[in-house]
Amino acid sequence: MEYAVGIDIGGTNTKIGIVSEAGELIIADSIPTESDSEFSEFAHRVYEKTTALIKESKKEIIGIGVGAPNANSKSGCIEHPPNLNWEVENLVRPFTKKFNKPVKLENDANLSASGERLWGHGKEIDDFIVVTLGTGVGTGTYSSGHLINSFNGMATEGGHLSIKKNGRPCGCGGYGHLESYASVRGIKETVRELTGKDLKFAQILELYEAKDHSTMKAVEITADYLGYGLAQMFTLFIPKKFILAGGVSNLGADFSKLVNESFQKYAYKPFKKECEVVLSEISLKNGAILGAASLLFHGKPTN
Repeated sequence: MEYAVGIDIGGTNTKIGIVSEAGELIIADSIPTESDSEFSEFAHRVYEKTTALIKESKKEIIGIGVGAPNANSKSGCIEHPPNLNWEVENLVRPFTKKFNKPVKLENDANLSASGERLWGHGKEIDDFIVVTLGTGVGTGTYSSGHLINSFNGMATEGGHLSIKKNGRPCGCGGYGHLESYASVRGIKETVRELTGKDLKFAQILELYEAKDHSTMKAVEITADYLGYGLAQMFTLFIPKKFILAGGVSNLGADFSKLVNESFQKYAYKPFKKECEVVLSEISLKNGAILGAASLLFHGKPTN
């Protein structure tokens, strides 16, 4: 059995874990990202935590996979990430030198798709889009069995589809993007518009589970925006599945059903019945870490 490190760099926290080639998470932990600090200081903290986890796991690793927003898999750099205060930073070069192991960097949304391809809903189909609903909205797209990547590794940025002209400002500097409505930040803004309250997502989740009327309405609005956005992606790529992952997907099966109903309402009619919206089965089990580690296992047989 082989093992790899998976590192998921998020806007708030960075998750690190040791993963087996069978998709089993052996050990994991997290550190605050704190992107206001120098990148070199952040990289040092990641290195220390990763080294400690490898030692504690007592596993020999074959390499390290790293996922980050705006990660350029071609250059090995994280480039102007919208929710992190960095410019262009290279993590691959220093980590390759320190660990003396292969280090692979990929856009975080693409990693979610990579993990689904090995261990999730993407195992049995060649055409699917993973939609990560977190601080932002990311999309990773497989078409005809291949991850769509482009020259900079950041193709199919579905979260930045414009779904409302002159709509809400987006963290990227644009307006009316899907991310502004379907992310954690987006649903919090919708709740604020309806209730006047600034709530944390955990509070929104709790109120939704308690069937609070205003919160349920906010979730319905969010699902409708997301379904509309997915319909636009569908027209271009005709996937068999949209796989929802990330924090907002914690709203569960009822939310997924609402999104699917909205998608079916707006989608390109000739093929829409061939596509469905489902929840990721690995997302809630540190799916981002699994996705990062999967970079080292693609092309290898899985158990």
